[in-house]
Amino acid sequence: MSAPATPGPQRLTRADGAVATQLVLDAALKLAYEGGVRHVTVERITQASGVAKTTIYRRWPNASAVVMEAYLAEIQPMIGYADEGDVVETFRRTVRDVAVVLSGYRGTLLRQLLGEAQHDGQLQKAFVDRWTQPRREAARAVLRRAMERGELRPDIDIEVTIDAIYGAIYYRMNIPYAALTADYAERLVTQIFHGLVVRPDSTPRPAET
Repeated sequence: MSAPATPGPQRLTRADGAVATQLVLDAALKLAYEGGVRHVTVERITQASGVAKTTIYRRWPNASAVVMEAYLAEIQPMIGYADEGDVVETFRRTVRDVAVVLSGYRGTLLRQLLGEAQHDGQLQKAFVDRWTQPRREAARAVLRRAMERGELRPDIDIEVTIDAIYGAIYYRMNIPYAALTADYAERLVTQIFHGLVVRPDSTPRPAET
């Protein structure tokens, strides 16, 4: 699995917390891209970063947790929500970005992290707290604003809509029977929203109380 080059490790005697943290995260992510999640150990992170094991264990329970934090810090700025004022276009852009990012080595690493999370409760919680819930809340906000603008039917199930979109992305990422591409992401969003968008010649049904 190839990865972008990162600076070599720096040896520290008394690094301040922020510098030490960044060195640990950089080292862990580089090791993970080179050999996969299970290649990363606290000992290897220590060797690559120059930060003592005791310092690492004070912040993270294990090497996988370090990789998770480093991975999320890298990937989140690449796939943020920017409300375009048009719900379909907003999701097209965001889901397209997700598909492009996860189609390569970053998707491979995410699959490995998800696999590790199945038997590591702390890693699973970190993934939900720092990845799943923030992204779902961002998606909810976009959908709510679109409903308030009258752009979407008022009776849609927001949670099911999010599941339908991202469930398809993760399914294709984890079971790669076909490529995860930008074109697929755009077609997915178009099809899902076809029945949700209020058409000029349609009368939306009132929301059930």
